[in-house]
Amino acid sequence: MRYEQPISILHLITTLDIGGAEMMLWKLLSRMDFHRFSSQVVCVIPPGPLGEKIRALGIEVRHLGLHRGRFEPRALVSLIAMLRELRPDIVQTWLYHADLLGLLAAKTARRGKVVWNIRGSNRDLSQYRRLTGTTVRLCTKLSRFPDVIIANSRQARDFHIALGYKAREWEVIPNGFDLEQFKPNEKARLNLLEELGVCENWGIAKGKKQREGRNKDGFFLIGLIARYDPIKDHPSFINAACLLLQKRRDVHFVLVGRDVTWENKALAKQIPHIWKDHFHLLGERNDIPKIAAAIDIASLTSYGEGFPNAIGEAMACGIPCVVTDVGDSARIVGETGKVVPPRNPTALAGSILELLELSSEERRKLGRQARERIRHHYSLDRIVGEYEKLYHELASR
Repeated sequence: MRYEQPISILHLITTLDIGGAEMMLWKLLSRMDFHRFSSQVVCVIPPGPLGEKIRALGIEVRHLGLHRGRFEPRALVSLIAMLRELRPDIVQTWLYHADLLGLLAAKTARRGKVVWNIRGSNRDLSQYRRLTGTTVRLCTKLSRFPDVIIANSRQARDFHIALGYKAREWEVIPNGFDLEQFKPNEKARLNLLEELGVCENWGIAKGKKQREGRNKDGFFLIGLIARYDPIKDHPSFINAACLLLQKRRDVHFVLVGRDVTWENKALAKQIPHIWKDHFHLLGERNDIPKIAAAIDIASLTSYGEGFPNAIGEAMACGIPCVVTDVGDSARIVGETGKVVPPRNPTALAGSILELLELSSEERRKLGRQARERIRHHYSLDRIVGEYEKLYHELASR
């Protein structure tokens, strides 16, 4: 079928808070060819901060008014009415709750080809709300009805197949990264050190002999950019950090993400008081490109992932990474970093220490290789092109 008008796509997503799926949706919308595709976004719950970023692209954002942990039939009725009004060619859903709601509404309204977008792997559903577990089980039973299911990693696809998903068609499209936004930035490091107060509190006297491989400012910043969530396994990162601090005192740990603050008592109590000055809990930030470029080593401690954005962003900034062997993390990092088993703080600490003990030039070389790997395999323009190709093929059927 030949489309004289742009292919219309309605994106339904559970939330527009800061998160991997949400960020990938925003990045996709920011680069799609608006002459060939028109987009609208519907959020299941009232939109978070990314809602305004999407509106700034000139794209309408609506919401269904649901609240976390609750389902109300009126949301389904509202979505059906929207689909009949907007008449999209494609209904692209993101995350489990949107997958289920979007499928039911599209089939009832008889509007649009349905594309699910699944993200994670190795999820322990017992750690989540009962509604989430029920939603996943229903999605598993209904998985043969969407026209296509996109997974952001091979591991996510395989995990959901093992869970019982029976897709008509699978597509694996990884996350993409903007190499102009995420890039090396030495000034960002100086600014972060100043913000943290590290220089004032831990300064090294002039003329004191530097340890081999140490940065000129005398410190190493180890970063974990992840929301506070059981699957991200902050306890393993903290335990690994404490093991490192027993060996050397020139390391500081920068933790960034939603609910990653000292006010989060469940998190704060895990950090021993003796090491408290070495931990910096910055909460949710809107300057992630600068944070990612400012650290020396990026870490991923998750025990379940699909394609972690935080690692791709750090690599794009020229930062070597130590990651757990979950999702496609090992595939992303390749030979540019270290891969350790999940839930193993000793292995995590050991691999970070190996990178710390490299010379400065050896670490910079790994960083350059990491950025080039992202450029070659995961540039945003390349990934957006894969989405556009799929949408065009699907609308032409």
